Amino acid sequence: MSFAAYQLPPPSDWQAFERFTRDLFAAYWKDATALMHGRAGQAQAGVDVYGINAASGALEGVQCKGKDGRYKHSLSTEELRAEVQKALTFKPPLSRYYLVTSGAADVAVQHEARLITERHASEGKFPVQVLSWDHLLTMLRDHKKVAREHFRPLLVALSEIDTPAELIAICHQSFQNAGLFDNVDPVAAADGFHQVLMDASPFFESGVLDARGALTLQRNLYRDVTAQLRAHPRATIAYFGIAHIPLAMHAGTAVSSRQAVRLYELDGASATGEWKPLQDGDGPDLGVELIDLGGPIGGPDAVIQVDVSAQVAKSDIDQTIDRPYRHLVVRIAEPKRGVITHHEQTRAIANTFRRALDEIHNENPATTHHVFAAAPMSVSFRLGQMVSQTMHRSVLVYNYSQRSTPPYFWAVDLVAGDGQPEQLWISGK
Repeated sequence: MSFAAYQLPPPSDWQAFERFTRDLFAAYWKDATALMHGRAGQAQAGVDVYGINAASGALEGVQCKGKDGRYKHSLSTEELRAEVQKALTFKPPLSRYYLVTSGAADVAVQHEARLITERHASEGKFPVQVLSWDHLLTMLRDHKKVAREHFRPLLVALSEIDTPAELIAICHQSFQNAGLFDNVDPVAAADGFHQVLMDASPFFESGVLDARGALTLQRNLYRDVTAQLRAHPRATIAYFGIAHIPLAMHAGTAVSSRQAVRLYELDGASATGEWKPLQDGDGPDLGVELIDLGGPIGGPDAVIQVDVSAQVAKSDIDQTIDRPYRHLVVRIAEPKRGVITHHEQTRAIANTFRRALDEIHNENPATTHHVFAAAPMSVSFRLGQMVSQTMHRSVLVYNYSQRSTPPYFWAVDLVAGDGQPEQLWISGK
């Protein structure tokens, strides 16, 4: 549920407003050490919160107006001038000064802030900016972790207005078990939360996965999801994954594209392992394109390289595929981690991947597809949904590990039957 559709109220007391302001500006400045200045009753030189803006490397300060019983009252130009004069005594000198208020924007106060800023510029002093509650909410939309921390009960209540009545949650992991699914949002569904757990972590030891054991575990995924859908036909399916890419794609193929699936990504910057749902809508344009790097058309082998989180190295591919191959690349304009935020972004990448599959299939239906992907879990799952177990002959998805020689040491064939010898390929075997 997006809080952007609602006008969140300011915190109920000025101390809570100060704590909210500190956390919001700490996120805005990217300064986890941002501090509240002094304590109640102490002279604070017109500054409640201060920190270093990572973008400029300079010290900035914030005053939360609303003390002494004036919380929720309108800010006056006289109060603005008085607070600015106090802030000029702050040591070391500030590079920028904000005065934030829980009230609405006042034209006269904003005008006065511009006049002070103009005068300060000629005197080598800090610019002044007044931020109303509406301005703070605009900032908050870029820092949803702060919103969840300070408005959690309200956001939970709002989420229950239009969330699906029930949720079937595919919780998939094949690395070490770190309790990551303990933090799957329990309010993602208002009336029922049904977990389909695929925990292959017992097969992961000392940095190495027993891929055969993990695949055996996943044989029942389609059966378990289907059973949950029979019991809860109105439920929405969601995928929470922290698994090896071949296994995530295998899960997507098993579920198929016949069912709509909500996708979540694990927030790597969160110390508690917070799951973030992908947003609806288009999101930023990632510049998805399909590049033809040539190779023998209609031959027995074709490589589809997928560059989203990073760029796959051709030299690593060539250590595994040591014969001529057709080479297509699905890539975004700037491959890097953390770029996927919206469902339509994953669909754009997946649809381009399907174009590559179909192009190779049309050239020679007997061609083996070799997939080398650097992609987040949401994209990997969506790529797997694009594979047809009736149309495509063989789609081998390779796993990368720096510990292996070659780096792509094993692969899963998404088209092969579960338990068939050809389903798992291991280098040298």
